[in-house]
Amino acid sequence: MARNKYPGRCYCCGQWIEPGYGHFEKVRRPAPGKPKWRIKCVKCASGRVLTDKDPGVIWAKKAAQEA
Repeated sequence: MARNKYPGRCYCCGQWIEPGYGHFEKVRRPAPGKPKWRIKCVKCASGRVLTDKDPGVIWAKKAAQEA
């Protein structure tokens, strides 16, 4: 899974997730149209606890600022 570039709520625990602290997933929709994306925090995905020094967090924050 790739790190999230945009903030959102974890679909497992409901916690607000800032850029870089989660993974994004594409959700299949039954009807054609725009795809839906959801976020799962890293803690729910793998049990890890991240800090601001994690390379994925640094990348996501930089990418979010550029977007």
